[in-house]
Amino acid sequence: MSEMLSFGFIQHALMGGLIISVVFGFVSFFIVEQRLSFLTVGIAHAAFGGVALGILLGLSPYLTTVAFCLAVALLILKQVRENRADYDMVTGIFFAATMALGIIFLSISKAYTFDIVGYLFGSILGIGKQDLIIICITAPLVALFFFLFFKELVAMTFDREVAISAGIPVKGLEAWMIAAIALLIVISIKIIGIILVTAFLVLPASFSLKYCRSYRCVIGMGILFSVVIFLVGFFLSYRFDLPTGATIVTLGTATYLLPFGKQE
Repeated sequence: MSEMLSFGFIQHALMGGLIISVVFGFVSFFIVEQRLSFLTVGIAHAAFGGVALGILLGLSPYLTTVAFCLAVALLILKQVRENRADYDMVTGIFFAATMALGIIFLSISKAYTFDIVGYLFGSILGIGKQDLIIICITAPLVALFFFLFFKELVAMTFDREVAISAGIPVKGLEAWMIAAIALLIVISIKIIGIILVTAFLVLPASFSLKYCRSYRCVIGMGILFSVVIFLVGFFLSYRFDLPTGATIVTLGTATYLLPFGKQE
């Protein structure tokens, strides 16, 4: 164990993963309760189009992915509001469209050496100092937004109409919340991967809701669940030479499925 922790890349991976896990556990409650799970799937898969666009233009895939995912997230919100549609329907359209664009972008830029597989399935041991700095800045900012507007977000989560009547700027907060979730997804892709990141966003609150009645309990248990599953999954993947993101998500899903006793 001590030998493992002596490696710099392991330290980077652990630090980045722990920060992301805490924020995931916190934000998961709002995603699950507001039924935005499929929206996170759409945003995560839009990252494929963003990465492919970066490859095509010869720009930093991280920057193009941030811009692309934010644009897609806000476009989905715009379509939902203007057409009185639900998130699932609009997300389904953008889910397919952004993946299709990614394939087109890659086909145009035929010669490339970028590790697209690392983005699809995660490459936590490939986290460098620059990646860690981005995580250390962006993840706390996302958490700060949810912390500063916690009461307002909880109010609109449980009763949107009452929140509007109370003078809470629901539309503005909703847009900022979706943008914050998009940013969180983008910085998490290197750790969990485009295909798997949504599961890790949804699992903490889904697990906690089986055993908690209050939202504070759901959030607290969600954070604990997220951190423990990450640490155990990380060490198991290192010990048995397994893909880290897939190990974490599989362990989290198995834990969710196991009965641990009666609900409170």
